[in-house]
Amino acid sequence: MMMKKFIFVVFSVILFGSICCAQNDIYLSLSVTGKRSAIGVEDFITIDKNPNTAKFAKMLKEIIENDLVLSRYFNVIKGTADDIVPELKERLFLWKQKGASVVLTAFTSSEGDDIVFEIKMLDVVTGETIWKQKYQNSSKNYRYMAHEVSDEIVKRFTGEMGIARSKIVFVNDGTRFKELYLVDYDGYNLRRLTRDNKINILPKWSPDGEQIIYTSYLYNNPDLFSLNIIKNKRSVISKYQGLNAAGSFSPDGKRILLTLSRGKFPNLYLISVSGEILQRMTDGANIDTSSAFAPNDQEIVFISDRPGYPQLYIMNVAGGNVRRLATSGFCDSPAWSPRGDKIVFTMRQSRMNYDLYVYDIPTAKITKLTNNQRNNENPTWSPDGRFVVFYSNRSGKGEIYITAIDGSGTRKLVEMPGASYTPSWSPVLTK
Repeated sequence: MMMKKFIFVVFSVILFGSICCAQNDIYLSLSVTGKRSAIGVEDFITIDKNPNTAKFAKMLKEIIENDLVLSRYFNVIKGTADDIVPELKERLFLWKQKGASVVLTAFTSSEGDDIVFEIKMLDVVTGETIWKQKYQNSSKNYRYMAHEVSDEIVKRFTGEMGIARSKIVFVNDGTRFKELYLVDYDGYNLRRLTRDNKINILPKWSPDGEQIIYTSYLYNNPDLFSLNIIKNKRSVISKYQGLNAAGSFSPDGKRILLTLSRGKFPNLYLISVSGEILQRMTDGANIDTSSAFAPNDQEIVFISDRPGYPQLYIMNVAGGNVRRLATSGFCDSPAWSPRGDKIVFTMRQSRMNYDLYVYDIPTAKITKLTNNQRNNENPTWSPDGRFVVFYSNRSGKGEIYITAIDGSGTRKLVEMPGASYTPSWSPVLTK
């Protein structure tokens, strides 16, 4: 009975998508303590009389402030008109009184259709310039330029690049069909990727951020497709009769794990990016699906119903050493963290809703991220491993949410018609 129920769930996923410098050391220490750093942001100065420059200066400031808040590394202190005094020493004194440890200031100008943006970060105590850099880009790319600045600021404080230049792909049915959509990590720049009037589901990013693989019924069979978002080119990767579903890339981007049925039980296969079968990973009268590589490229995590209901398993990529992770409920949608020490997954215990959990591999400890806010499913990690994006119907319809890995700071990604499902978070995109 459980076997039949699990088969139904698997096909529900496919058909409906609802399971669905020396100074640097100072600032590095601020993040190591776990405390948020107080950063002041002055109004950005325009150095020409082009009215568009002032407009872009304001927007750039707002985006950077929002990025810094969303990073959860900073408490942002905004500047006021009273802070605009010509003497630097006096300005820094005012920022120090407000509790800022550093302050950002910037000069903005226009060159043709380009925005030129020079930013400085100053130590409020010493007045030293910690960092400065000049950016120039087309005005239509002003959001990307602001995110680029934000990512560099995070790197200056933590030693690791920020995630403001990442995007999230997901499925939405607002057209009565299931189509792919793309949005910036902060919920802006929403755009539709497919216009097939068909069912497109389960998208996943390539490690280089150039491709998205997904399962589509474009040709009336659940085939695996690739969409190159740089070249805007689509191709079929795997079109065996039956399931070609739940694909995910290897860390080097040269192989894909997916579930193939080929007229038999759905098992895991390893294929090349051109669709050639390289290796059969599982073989038996079970349903094996929702597979994902570990970052070290040595292991995979997947879901199998071999104990009679779907559970988490790990096995070696070379084959063998299959072991079950100790969980107590109906599991689905595991994703390995970028650092390789955690697996986030969905689990339903007893008659409860689906919730998100994190399995800590070194300790085997399981932590609950969501708590009975209806169903919460299909999690994937942010590039830095500090956040998770997921599907939830807590509002009464399927929507995409982001939460920190301690379950705090949950926010809805984007408002749009229809229901949204199965998000996947890109790497940091530098193009």
